[in-house]
Amino acid sequence: MKTWNFSLFLISIVLLVGSLKALLDYWQYDEVAADVAQMMLHQVSDVEVRQQVQDAIANNNPADARMYLSLAGTFGYAVQPAEFEAELQRLESPLNTARRTVNDFTAGFLEGNATSGAGVAGALTSDFTVVGDARDLWEQYQLYAKNEPVNELIVTLAGVGVGLTAASIASAGTVAPVKGGVSTTKLAAKGGRLTPPFQKLLLRQGSEVFDYKGFLSAARAEKNLEGISKAAVKAYNPQATQAIQQTAEQVNNIRKASSTVDVVHLLQYVENSDDLMRLEKLSLQYGTQTKGLMKLLGKGAIGTVRTLRKSAELLISALASLVSFIGFIVSFGSIRLKN
Repeated sequence: MKTWNFSLFLISIVLLVGSLKALLDYWQYDEVAADVAQMMLHQVSDVEVRQQVQDAIANNNPADARMYLSLAGTFGYAVQPAEFEAELQRLESPLNTARRTVNDFTAGFLEGNATSGAGVAGALTSDFTVVGDARDLWEQYQLYAKNEPVNELIVTLAGVGVGLTAASIASAGTVAPVKGGVSTTKLAAKGGRLTPPFQKLLLRQGSEVFDYKGFLSAARAEKNLEGISKAAVKAYNPQATQAIQQTAEQVNNIRKASSTVDVVHLLQYVENSDDLMRLEKLSLQYGTQTKGLMKLLGKGAIGTVRTLRKSAELLISALASLVSFIGFIVSFGSIRLKN
């Protein structure tokens, strides 16, 4: 009988060790989106929000000032709109608004660089008329002809843009959202807003659609913007747009949810497709406040938290450990009583 009790004791030890090992070896996690509301509550102070409002006013940017005041109201910061209203009304006077709009729109249309809403609108308008993309291709080709460094990403996005413009006309505008996303991304690239990993992703996707080297070779025979555009269309493969189309549509969704100028700022936080997906979700939830959240919280706002997955496997391992432990206690007690 003593031998039998001792055998049960050994079996209970083996089962306990095995079940505990299975429990400790369980490392299956779910990635849960960061709780932005809690981050704002614990990481951002009234002083920081007020400073952002003051900086926006100092930079002649009433739209951003209003956005930070909106954030203050949403998250309960002691920053009252009334204390800034006089300055905001001055900046938003018809004369000041008209001056900003005309000057910025014109500069954006002609140069393709912008930091204000009107400037970005001008840059995108020029792209939708092919002028902007053709201008960028021409500028990059001039560098190539002089054996100077060429921005391959700008050439690729501009080339894709030319192809999409032609496709948009042929499809009565159904690919306009993709075109908008590509043009917005190109604008962010020209402003140095894109991270190196995201640039590589875009180049990989864009190179499937646009033959960068083939375009530069064909452009040698062209002497004007119209010829450059024709060379770009020839280098464009409409059958391979799926990958960049998805990325462009996500960028365009962020643009619509936040604003045309904000998305240019927001793309600087993106390094991969997962970041872009989470940024899209954040913008759909917080809309025009997204830029402020990202500026105050940094990339953590589109980060994730790892939580242990509560699956059947985990439950079984925990239950087995409990049963084995009880069996161990009972067999150990039985041996002590016999002795």
